[in-house]
Amino acid sequence: MRPPVPWKWLFLMLLPVLGPGAAAAQFTLTPAEVEQVAARKVVLRSNLDESQRRGTVRAAVRIEAPPAVVFDMMIRCDDALEYVPNLRRCLVRDQAEDLSWLLVEHEVDFGWYVPSVNWTFKADLVAGRSIRFHQVKGDFKANEGLWELEPTDDGATTLLLYQAFIDPPGFVPNWLARSTFRRELPRMLLNLRQRCEAQQSLSSGPPSGPLARATDPPSIE
Repeated sequence: MRPPVPWKWLFLMLLPVLGPGAAAAQFTLTPAEVEQVAARKVVLRSNLDESQRRGTVRAAVRIEAPPAVVFDMMIRCDDALEYVPNLRRCLVRDQAEDLSWLLVEHEVDFGWYVPSVNWTFKADLVAGRSIRFHQVKGDFKANEGLWELEPTDDGATTLLLYQAFIDPPGFVPNWLARSTFRRELPRMLLNLRQRCEAQQSLSSGPPSGPLARATDPPSIE
């Protein structure tokens, strides 16, 4: 495990995401973005095609809870159904005995104007540190990426880093794809932060016990 790093001075360098349109460059926050993170704002960066519907999206947010709390929240479907916008179904289809990976099914319902989006993804887990995911079947042309959790020196705060290459289903209109990048992703991160911080306020430390169960599945979108 890498040593913890202070979020305020951190240059966020994420591993490249594999995908036909993924950016090869590392994700490094500008000084202005470092200040945004310190001010508890969501940092959002995108590299999209001309239609603004397909490409690489990166985000960062500060959460006042240890990485273990954030990680556990992200791999529980009961929680995901509360903080992921428009998520209607979340089921674990399979998992490793040592919980190093999970196979998860999601259904996203945007309403009457577009069919539900269904996809199944594999999530490779490093407990309290990272979640790498990719679609194995479903409606997306591509959806794969990485979540990383960086602790502060005292371990009390998490810098949550995200990057993904996304090519949405053809039946999703351009305006809705753009809204997902610009509005739904920040909304999801803020909802996640609210739930993690609320849980942390009720607990004196990181949760104990298994990271996930077949009846208590994960969420990565």
